[in-house]
Amino acid sequence: MNLIEKATVQAFHRSRLNGSDLRALGYRSQESQTRRFQALLQLGDFSHCSVLDLGCGFGDLKAFLDQHYKDFVYLGVDFLKEFIDGAQLRYGALAHTQFFQADFLTTGLPQVDIVVASGSLNYRSENALHPWQSISRMWEAANKGVVFNLLNAAQFESDEVLRAYDQSEVLHFCRQLDPDTEIISGYLPDDFTVLMRK
Repeated sequence: MNLIEKATVQAFHRSRLNGSDLRALGYRSQESQTRRFQALLQLGDFSHCSVLDLGCGFGDLKAFLDQHYKDFVYLGVDFLKEFIDGAQLRYGALAHTQFFQADFLTTGLPQVDIVVASGSLNYRSENALHPWQSISRMWEAANKGVVFNLLNAAQFESDEVLRAYDQSEVLHFCRQLDPDTEIISGYLPDDFTVLMRK
């Protein structure tokens, strides 16, 4: 993403910060966030793993994972300062939890067990290779697996900020990295989740 595209994404979220936290993150409701998080869990057991959450927002995935798994290390990364500040206030004092303000598209990713990206690959970019480069970097950083969700082009019309994806195109690319890549859909009309395991 270029600087103008990044500024557009920041403006998109900052314009919503005066509303609810979910609205600022781009979720329609608590239920839609929960359903997306539930789909992410289909990757497998996160217990005793290091988890890198790219585009972590307020860090809500950390609290969700705590309800299901034990003894995992959580690293949250977001390039919006307001989100990281909020995440630190909510969850920063929890054990094995760290938050970093950084642009994961340009920053080196640490080697971890599981890389998660919930909604953070949905932004439009003039760089046609942007999503595929991001998925490849996530795959290289993961020791056990990668899980991410995307907007479904069959139901969601791309706009000036958000981009939707064709499921078959995503599956074709991901299976070049992991031949057993799976796609989960049906939990929301305009979203699908990709599961890649090593």
